[in-house]
Amino acid sequence: MSIAHDPVQYDRTKHIEIDRHFIKDNLDRDFVITTHVPTELQIVDIFTKGLPRGRFQDLVGKLGMIDIHLPT
Repeated sequence: MSIAHDPVQYDRTKHIEIDRHFIKDNLDRDFVITTHVPTELQIVDIFTKGLPRGRFQDLVGKLGMIDIHLPT
């Protein structure tokens, strides 16, 4: 969010320059709205972090995933 809203182009963001301009243009046109999502609501955590079993099961349920290896 900070990169998209920051008018200054930094060296560390050169590799995402085209994407940043695309997102910035859409933000300026109000086609896209960015909002803060608290840590406890980050569903993507299931793909990026090792989670405790309870949190993992909660996110599996939210994504509607099923275990294809369970006996039917």
